Parts: sequence; structure tokens; C-alpha cells
Amino acid sequence: MELKKEKKINPQKYLLVLLFTLLIFSSGFFLNNQFNKKRVTDIGSLQQDLRIDILSLETQFAILEQAPCENLNESTLTKELYEISQRLTSVGNNLGPEHSSYIQLKKYYSILEIKHWLLLQKASKACDLPLAFVIYFYTDKEACPKCEDQGYILTHFRKKYPFLRVYSFDYDLDLAALQTLKSIYTLKKEMPIIVINNEVHYGYKNKEELEKTLEEFIDLATLEEEATSTDEADIEK
Repeated sequence: MELKKEKKINPQKYLLVLLFTLLIFSSGFFLNNQFNKKRVTDIGSLQQDLRIDILSLETQFAILEQAPCENLNESTLTKELYEISQRLTSVGNNLGPEHSSYIQLKKYYSILEIKHWLLLQKASKACDLPLAFVIYFYTDKEACPKCEDQGYILTHFRKKYPFLRVYSFDYDLDLAALQTLKSIYTLKKEMPIIVINNEVHYGYKNKEELEKTLEEFIDLATLEEEATSTDEADIEK
């Protein structure tokens, strides 16, 4: 009876497989490391740009507070505020909502929103500007599944009605100025919360419901007509 021949182990073959595996692993690690470095650089650059934009906006607030009514052009300032909001969202998506740098920027931006709101409240009365104000409070998706949808609907109406000024705040943000704003309206934590010309509304509203509520507390037709007249007068100048 013949004995089975033992298979010879080829150490060179296994060594090549090992080296090839290490090469693939090292390449993947290197590429991932390079990607992470670029991501950190990009985020750092975005954060720095955002800080500069925020500082510039704050300086504009101070200048406009001294401007006479005939020279007051708040639309550019408002556009910049919303653009910074979009960039801040980009930073949040990259860093994560709980990252300390993102939360710090978010706090500063919230202060800017409050300052912008105070400035325009004062200017709308002193300079008879055709403006209406909405303050929106939201929280995280787990606690408020509909908050994100409510935000999109408010953005729709902000674009539909150029005279509408919408300010969005994270209800849970630990910020003294924000606590003061909430205390003014004695808010309950029933998300989402929409304050329309100082009238508080709790709970999600779809597009039709929200437009009806806006019409109830804001004379949309008159404001739209006044805003159009103001724009035409500015063009003629």
C-alpha cells in the first residue's frame, strides 16, 4: 500500500502573499490618512472663512445702526446672514453636531441672528420698512422628527415672500442670550415652535397650514405691495 506523498510547503509563495497583503493594507492606510489630512485642512479653512464672515457681518451691524433711513440697505446684510447659515451647516455636517468647534460657531451665529433681529425690529419702525418677522425654534431629529421638514417649509416661504425675515435657533443651545429670548415669550418645550410677529405657535404645520397662519398674523398682500414699491423706488434712485 503506497503512502500518500506529503505536499511540500512553498515558503516563498506564502511570503509573497504576505507581502502583497501588507502592500494593499499599507496603501489603503496611506490613502485614508491623506484623505483625513485633506479633510481636516478643508474644515479648518472653512471654519476660518466662517469666522471672518461672522466678524464682517458683526461690523456691518454696527455701521448700519448709525445709518440714516434713506441709506439703510438691509437686504444685502440679510442675504449674507443666510449664506453664513448655509456654510455653518456645511461645517456641522463635516465636524458633527456635537463637535465643540461647531457648537462655538453656532453660538456666535445665534448671537448674530438675535442682533440682526433687534436691528431690523428697530429699523422697521423707525424707517417704516415693509418687513415681517418669524422666529423658529427646533431641536434634534430624535426629539423632534418633524423639525427638519418645518425648517424646509419656512425656507420656502422666506423665498416666496422676500419681506419675511426668518430666524432659526436650536432650542437646547446653551446660550444666555437665547435663554433671554425664550423667556420673553415664556416658551414651553413643545417642538417645533414658530413665533410670528410675537405670536407663539406650537407643533408642526404643513405648507398650507403655515401659509394660513402667516396670513392670519401678517398682512402678506399689503407687505408684498409695499416691498415691491420700495424696490422700484430704489431702482429709480
